[in-house]
Amino acid sequence: MGYSASQLRSSARQFASQNALLIGVLVIVGALVVGPLVVLLVASVGKPGTLPFQTTTLTLENYWTVLKQPHTLTLVRNTFVYAFSSVAFGGCVAVALAWLTERTDIPGRTTTRVLLFSWMAVPPLVFGYGWILLINPGNGALNVALRSLFGLENAPLTPYSMLSLIVISGLSLVPTAFVMTSGLLRNMDPSLEDSAFVHGASRFAVLRKVTLPLLTPGLLSTGIFLFIGMVQTFDLPLIIGTTAQIPVLSTRIYLLALPDTGAPNYGLAGAFGMFLLLLAFGLMWIYFRVTRVTEKFRVVTGRNFRPRRVKLGSWRGPALLFVGCYLGVMLLPLLILLWTSLLPFYRVPNLADLSTISLDSYRRVLSDVSIKRAALNTIILVLSSATLVMTLACVTSWLTLRTRGAAGRLVDVLSFAPNAIPPVVMAVAILLLFLKSPLYGTIWVLVAGHVATYLAFGTRTMGGAFIQIHKDLENAAIVSGAGRLTMFRRVLVPLVWPHIVNGWLWVVAHSARDLTFPLILLTTANIVISASIYVRWGYPDHPAASALSILLVGSLVLLVVPIQLYMLRDKQAEAVK
Repeated sequence: MGYSASQLRSSARQFASQNALLIGVLVIVGALVVGPLVVLLVASVGKPGTLPFQTTTLTLENYWTVLKQPHTLTLVRNTFVYAFSSVAFGGCVAVALAWLTERTDIPGRTTTRVLLFSWMAVPPLVFGYGWILLINPGNGALNVALRSLFGLENAPLTPYSMLSLIVISGLSLVPTAFVMTSGLLRNMDPSLEDSAFVHGASRFAVLRKVTLPLLTPGLLSTGIFLFIGMVQTFDLPLIIGTTAQIPVLSTRIYLLALPDTGAPNYGLAGAFGMFLLLLAFGLMWIYFRVTRVTEKFRVVTGRNFRPRRVKLGSWRGPALLFVGCYLGVMLLPLLILLWTSLLPFYRVPNLADLSTISLDSYRRVLSDVSIKRAALNTIILVLSSATLVMTLACVTSWLTLRTRGAAGRLVDVLSFAPNAIPPVVMAVAILLLFLKSPLYGTIWVLVAGHVATYLAFGTRTMGGAFIQIHKDLENAAIVSGAGRLTMFRRVLVPLVWPHIVNGWLWVVAHSARDLTFPLILLTTANIVISASIYVRWGYPDHPAASALSILLVGSLVLLVVPIQLYMLRDKQAEAVK
């Protein structure tokens, strides 16, 4: 069957437009990801005390300085101990919660899931400040209560220790680990366990020989992924670890690039950044190796099955107590911040002060011109970042799936690369890239940083959605006379809309709660709410910082929770159909 000249010309135009779009996306993604890292590399091999490209002399002096410094080994050890211990603690709690909600008949499963999913609305910065007010040695609410209750002379708790940093970070990690592990338990075919029971195996034997071996690869890959994130984390090590004199790699890079006193050492910051980048890439390589092994343990097939729920019986009470204790522990920091925001200055919670509570701190921060600017900047930042990330992710994911050749694979690799780039490294690289440009000091430099960082999440989310759509649907639209843009807008977007909404929400929440980019790129013109909280806490103005924290969390909850409930209701309606 032949083709007419007009059909051939139309096909050629569409092929050319797709190639042009691919080149454009390649340039944009390359500029966002590769550009800052090239500048960081140049800074690391430049002469100490110079800016990137300020001199043509290249040297490895910064790298030798890093290797020779006696505290470099301490930095690495602290980073690994902190990351591993936080993941181990948070992971155990998350697995227990996931097993209770997915595999048992515990009441309130849906409520627990929604609360854990909604926890992404609470920034680690806010969570950390809440715990400082709770267990500060001098006047922490919990310490005062424990001293009074048990007649202790010294405060039994302190936030400024490695153990406290690990526990607080582990608690904040639980919701993310829960989301990743609950799917493993939900999708495990219970017939494998039933077969073992039929053959006379005890419950402990089934757990040891069937359940754990099936879950181990998935749990291992989840643990490695979370470990990578904790190696890169910045917020809690900054606000707790620096006071406790527990330096880690991320805070060391920050303090070199933005020291409290003296001139910045961008060369040394770049060298540390390259070491952390290599460490992150090594961990990502291990992660991919492990996830490839998990393919051998897939047990979900086309057969329909419903996971068998274990009847807790007499254990229902302790199980509910465990879930309630965890949710209560997570709520305590927000409650103490709410209490502090209603007083003129922090006081230990007591009934006598109930008569003095007021909304003065809220009125004060809402009337502050700098807070109004920060609120506007935050709205611009989160909406622009989320929209640009998901738009670029949609186009990038579709092109990499529909385009064969080296260019498509290169776009895919570049779009995923930010997953292995620590945010503090990317932030310093963005700082160096735009330091002498008109963009520096504006809110748009933060937008560029967030788009570069969160693009990896967006492309993985949309890649999984587009791979389920057969190409024949696109061809049918094009044969009917629709252009690429019309086909994308009228056919593809409606089919993947839930994935776009979920991804957009995720970026909004993480962009609003991020402290790394706002702090490293901070100026009076581009300050956002998270940076305002950090600045006011350091004044110190704890009531204002607490009021801003509550307003930020409340705004994110009002945005995230209703949409999550709506999406959950839609999924349940589809399941009934």
